[in-house]
Amino acid sequence: MINDSAIAIEKLLTLTEIESASLKGMTESQLFSFIQALNVTSAAFPLQKEELMHAFSEKDYATVFQWLEVIRSSLSQMHAEHLAKECEKFIKVNHDLSNIKPSRVKVFVDYFMPMLDIFIVDVHKVLEELEVEEAEPQHLESIPVHVKDKILTVSDLDSNAITQMSEEELSDYVKVLHNFQSGFASQETGLRNALKIKHYAIVLQFLNAIEETLINLHATELAKDCRKQIDSNKDFNNIRHEKLEVSINYLLSSMFMLSSDIEALHLPSELAHTKSKIDAAAQNEVEVELLSPGSSPDAKTILIINKMTMFMNSFKNALGEKDHKLIGITTAESAVAYLKTSKPDMFIIDEDLPGTDCYVLLKLIRATGQRAPIIFTASKIKKEKMAKYIEAGVADFIMKPITPADVQKKVLKHLH
Repeated sequence: MINDSAIAIEKLLTLTEIESASLKGMTESQLFSFIQALNVTSAAFPLQKEELMHAFSEKDYATVFQWLEVIRSSLSQMHAEHLAKECEKFIKVNHDLSNIKPSRVKVFVDYFMPMLDIFIVDVHKVLEELEVEEAEPQHLESIPVHVKDKILTVSDLDSNAITQMSEEELSDYVKVLHNFQSGFASQETGLRNALKIKHYAIVLQFLNAIEETLINLHATELAKDCRKQIDSNKDFNNIRHEKLEVSINYLLSSMFMLSSDIEALHLPSELAHTKSKIDAAAQNEVEVELLSPGSSPDAKTILIINKMTMFMNSFKNALGEKDHKLIGITTAESAVAYLKTSKPDMFIIDEDLPGTDCYVLLKLIRATGQRAPIIFTASKIKKEKMAKYIEAGVADFIMKPITPADVQKKVLKHLH
């Protein structure tokens, strides 16, 4: 996977913010996984910074501290412990929003964000220097018909609802279980952070989202416990913080145990089910349109995946005068088939692709060894979904209506 582990570690050790002891103890497999994590996590920083700075400009300090907590978590994953601790210290010192000093926040943001920018630039330079061969995509089995017996062993789940599921419903439910596992950590972090700074409106927002998650899981009793906390804490003036904190800790501990029980089932991935369908369709002829050939042999290739020809023309008009080779594809199936033999330098993917789960498509793109930046286009997108797409590899977003200036800015930012 890695041509020379010693050289890779030596290059990574030039990143002084990364804890050297953790690097030196890595096996080749761990090193490969760490480099992949660096690539994905660092690609998410531009959006995180943009959201944080927007909240700061609006003086929405609760949201500022939420994004600081997200950034702190990302830095910890990158073993950038010094930066992570500075961020954590600032969050702890300023946890009481009722006594926040805007000038203190400004001083920290003016110091911390440039430091972060420098670190991320250095990370990207090292990643470019490292010639990491992609692992072969892991073969995933399709979802078996009889998995009910396994799932029914988890006592927190409603056995009656699961027993009555058809094969198709069971397939969808397995996907819900996987989504819960992948999304629980971010829900927990957000809820704990809001509770810490006593922002009860956001606490209730998270509890409502968690209740919906538990209902979809058929974790009926936990959902009732969650609803009880929502109903009993609607009056912010009469909230007993210590009591609420104990209740939330109990709820989150129960959800963590549920997540662990689900993980222990080793259920087959829904990704495999969707992958098999897309792969089967991808055996057909690839429908590719050359929108712009590029004017030199060094022209960068941008793959645009969009069902609408008019939107492809928008990108062609915005980027046509630049030295880019623009390839247009209208379906996920054709895109997967095209990627078997090609590696574009950038992806621009529209969220509204017929019959396609874009989250799964993103996972498949990364599974084929593609590391190029991905820009997503969408009409409207919730922050929770945005975070999920970032986790799957999206570097940036272009919101509709699309403007040439926005396209040029985002493409230039990530292509170079």
